[in-house]
Amino acid sequence: MRLRWRQVLMTAVLALGAGRGAQAQTLRDPEARQGFYISAGAGVNALATRDKGESDGTATGLAITLHLGEMLTDRWGLGLAIEEGSASREGITRSIGGLTLEAQARLWGHLAAHGGVGLGVASAKDPARAGDESHGTYGSLLTAGLSYDAFFTSLGTNRRSGGWAITPACGLRAVPGGDVTAIAGVFTLSITWWSGLPARELR
Repeated sequence: MRLRWRQVLMTAVLALGAGRGAQAQTLRDPEARQGFYISAGAGVNALATRDKGESDGTATGLAITLHLGEMLTDRWGLGLAIEEGSASREGITRSIGGLTLEAQARLWGHLAAHGGVGLGVASAKDPARAGDESHGTYGSLLTAGLSYDAFFTSLGTNRRSGGWAITPACGLRAVPGGDVTAIAGVFTLSITWWSGLPARELR
């Protein structure tokens, strides 16, 4: 009886060890959008604001963006994004920006959907308001959009994981509520670097 229990115990230990070894050696197919990423770029935004319930209209101006993070799987990623935009029309200067925690999902190929939430600020400055030119709001910044990584280099023909890409993106930014509410439609063009996966994790 004791011998039989020892055999069962040894079999269980060996099976557990084999399972852990197989899990530790799990490999993934090489793809360009893998590992850590950092992306920086600029573009244009169409920015509309409402100041204490009154519309300031819509104006176009400069938008900048900075993203960094990691793809946790081949499909899902998580990171941080810094967004900033401004526009001026008829003497009124508007701005929107902030820091968000951003998730992304690969939809197809190098096309990805993004969504973020974080801390933001929106402001409107109107010189016609003597003594009270600037109004602003601190609150939540909400973002959503699409991006596509067009790779033009890779980190090595043997790995085919990671590399440099030109990344066009479009999306929305919004700071709702408060004295000033703002929403912007954004188009940016960025340069993105992907670290790729270590060789030991690739097939």
